[in-house]
Amino acid sequence: RDIPRPDGTPTVLKIGVSSGPFTTGIIGLQSPRYSIFGDTVNTASRMASTSIQCTASNPFVHISPSSHSLLGPQTESEWLRRIGPGMEIVPRESLTDVKGKG
Repeated sequence: RDIPRPDGTPTVLKIGVSSGPFTTGIIGLQSPRYSIFGDTVNTASRMASTSIQCTASNPFVHISPSSHSLLGPQTESEWLRRIGPGMEIVPRESLTDVKGKG
């Protein structure tokens, strides 16, 4: 469902998922914050920043090849059954260059 922001405009998400090694830690003394670091985190962030906007009526989740390989071989109908109604699988025409990668 659409969730409007306080000014009435729709909420828009950009989602990127990547799998791989990362490091975590607490940063700061006066206002400590938990943070995640590593190439995997950077890749997911760059995927999100270059992705198609996601709304309730136009859902998109972008996953990296490393995440896709962990999900295992599935037919498109198996994927659609698992990810839920209203979602679809749309292969990208080509790989998107992610800034700072490759």
